[in-house]
Amino acid sequence: MADNIINAYISGTHNLIDNENIPKDAAQDSSNWLTLDGSIKLINGKTLVGVEGVQGSVQGHHFGYKNDGTTVHWRKINTKIQYYDGTTWQDTVTGLTSGYQYVFTNYSSLAGNFTIAWGLDGIYKMHNANPGSFSSMYSSTVNYKFAGALIDKGRTFAWGYVKDKTGIYLSKIDTQKSPVYTTVTGEATTSLTGTLTFKAAGATRNCFGVVITITTGGQVFTDNYDGTLTGSLGGTGTINYTSGAYTLSASGVGTAAYLWENSNNGGITDFRFSATRVAGEGDILRQDEGGDAILTVKVGLDDAYYSLKSQSVYRLSLTADDTSADNQVFRREIGIPYFRAATSTQNGIVFINTANLERPELTILQQNPLGGNIEPVILFPHFNFSNYTYSKAEVGNYGQFIIMSCASVGNATNDTTLLMDKAKNTVDITSYGMATFAKDSNNLYGGSPYTESIYQLFTGVDDDGSLIDNYLIGKGETYDSELLKKYRRLRFKGLIDAAQYCEIYVSYDDDDFQLVGTIRGDADYVDYSNPQSIGASMIGEITIGGGNGVTAYPYFMELKVQVPKFRKRTIKYVVKGYSYFSVDTQIDKDILTFENRLPKKYRQKQNVNLAGTQTDL
Repeated sequence: MADNIINAYISGTHNLIDNENIPKDAAQDSSNWLTLDGSIKLINGKTLVGVEGVQGSVQGHHFGYKNDGTTVHWRKINTKIQYYDGTTWQDTVTGLTSGYQYVFTNYSSLAGNFTIAWGLDGIYKMHNANPGSFSSMYSSTVNYKFAGALIDKGRTFAWGYVKDKTGIYLSKIDTQKSPVYTTVTGEATTSLTGTLTFKAAGATRNCFGVVITITTGGQVFTDNYDGTLTGSLGGTGTINYTSGAYTLSASGVGTAAYLWENSNNGGITDFRFSATRVAGEGDILRQDEGGDAILTVKVGLDDAYYSLKSQSVYRLSLTADDTSADNQVFRREIGIPYFRAATSTQNGIVFINTANLERPELTILQQNPLGGNIEPVILFPHFNFSNYTYSKAEVGNYGQFIIMSCASVGNATNDTTLLMDKAKNTVDITSYGMATFAKDSNNLYGGSPYTESIYQLFTGVDDDGSLIDNYLIGKGETYDSELLKKYRRLRFKGLIDAAQYCEIYVSYDDDDFQLVGTIRGDADYVDYSNPQSIGASMIGEITIGGGNGVTAYPYFMELKVQVPKFRKRTIKYVVKGYSYFSVDTQIDKDILTFENRLPKKYRQKQNVNLAGTQTDL
């Protein structure tokens, strides 16, 4: 028989059908291995952001952006909304209800770059140039306390009002002019520090476009729109757009000119509408069928708004002139278990469909390539999603991957994150279970479901200082033959760090795995003349995190093994050290075939009675 060769790993984990019938390069089970670029590799680790939090969980997690593109990292834990200053998590909003989940949205306008937190305590608006300050936007006459929201085309779509779980609420469309914006000129200033007067007359206001002129010295301080003021004579200053507090490096009598915004008056936090509604005003649209609550709303590829419930999905489409809406049930008997269990991607809305609890399916609402209509399509049908539960599932996307955090059956807390490449149809399993995901342009972060901690994911070579627990179990290989067989050698090729090593185990005919050898980074079969630089944070096409990376070297090694006659053999990899390891080729060398008999462990004695209970009659 010819050698059995795997010269590329492209299939990921196949765990739905019998392990003898999966692709020969597939894993029947794995933990913390990634299928990538024709090889299987040990997954990167995770690193704590800040200090370890106390017992609890992260209840909201997000990145906002300043006007120069730098990020502000937000989270909600316990009773607080906090931002990360690069060293420490700092409090912004306090006194919230412990355990309440929060949704964050970004909004950019002429007034600046904002992050808004939505939850059942209220609406909290933060200018990302001044993350330590906030405005409480809740007003019983203007808006509501919502469980979730998204902002699109200058308008907020909100849901989860505690007294109305099946209504979708629309804000007014922000025109970015009066009455949302008001211009102030000639306001007196008299000292190095002060506070602009707009805030005293309205707690929901914020300012922008500030110009302060020191008349006694002739210096003009101009707003840089990043919280700083630049003087025409070299002076410097700061401005807090939320509070109106300013500092200047030059004193003297002066005047201030600026604009202030109030999004509760014609903007994205104003949900009012007239008795006879007109275009651009707020609205309430009913999505009552089935009585189940709207859990989340996502924008589809057709620019419609899809409300995902537990047993149905609604589709809402607004006319361009905002005078009418098409609001109807899109599909029944599909739905999600939790408000974080769906995400919008460039290919469509991806969600874990648990309308049938016995058979959960990862599903995408994507365009039919023939008709152009949006249709639900099942993803990764070779993967057994029934191995997990989804009561607190988080679905996201990063680079080429769809990511989903879920819980192993029997565990109430998320303990697994699946990495799924739609284009390559692969699923890989990691043990980094998270309550929340957030990403900036280059990094993926997870909020812990066990502690008030944030981790940078898939970066570095260790699991927050510990070894990365891992294994990969390959196909139950029969070489497509029922004959008994042996082989003389196993060959492996890939890349390895000089300090790394990987143990190789083999099972024959479902017996226990036995250690048969070790691939070592310090062995003679490693080619140290050909170093390859591996990013410490590479996962597919996206660099996740920082770090200096590692150097890996090609290896090509052979194990001579003692092999019994077998019908099926299974190989298991377990990496035991830190740093990089991959396999791109596996060869069963010098295969010998024998008689067509059952393996010895399965053979019955002769003269068995018809009931199969007695032998040697």
